[in-house]
Amino acid sequence: MYYQQYLDSARRVRELVVPLDDEVLDRLTPACPDWSVRDIVAHLSGAAASFGTESFAGVGTDPWTRDHVESRRGLALLEVLAEREECAPRLLSLPADSPGWLPVVHDALTHEADIRGAIGAPQLPADVLAAAFGLIERTLPRQLSRLGNVEIVVDGQPMQLGDGAPELVVDTRMFEFWRGWFGRRSPAQLRSWVRTGDAAAFAEALPVFRARDTDLIESA
Repeated sequence: MYYQQYLDSARRVRELVVPLDDEVLDRLTPACPDWSVRDIVAHLSGAAASFGTESFAGVGTDPWTRDHVESRRGLALLEVLAEREECAPRLLSLPADSPGWLPVVHDALTHEADIRGAIGAPQLPADVLAAAFGLIERTLPRQLSRLGNVEIVVDGQPMQLGDGAPELVVDTRMFEFWRGWFGRRSPAQLRSWVRTGDAAAFAEALPVFRARDTDLIESA
């Protein structure tokens, strides 16, 4: 299931970027402002090569991502895309219940969303994100445990973390929560979702990467 989600994202990215001219490919992305669209494609291919070795050491660190981009500078776009496609079958060695699917799938989807935002394409289909969201849900009890009992309402559907009455209630859309989880929302935006409880503590605890300094507004 997760492998197919990864392949589907790779196919959509190819369809998005192949028609673009150099001006758009070299455009900096609002959600990932240090990188152009072309740089994100390079990272996705580099990540595929790294994940394909079954080594997740350094995942998400600056040196890990920087090497993906720098080592592919000067390569043609189609070469970079082809590398990703060649590496993808190695992911079949990951067991279906491997925690490795979380960075594999959500790194792919997050950067697909970054590209979509940069070029003005429609955002991810809701069913695509919903199918992968369970990987994030598994992490939340541990990630938010210091906040006590938590109720997270995503697209109107409540999720309880803890057995008692909620000390923290968060209410937002799945797309927003997911983007915030990956550091694509500011602390102010994260705090705005809190209906009850310590909003500042939630804004600090949720992002797995450092939250943005400024607000980012994206259509879902």
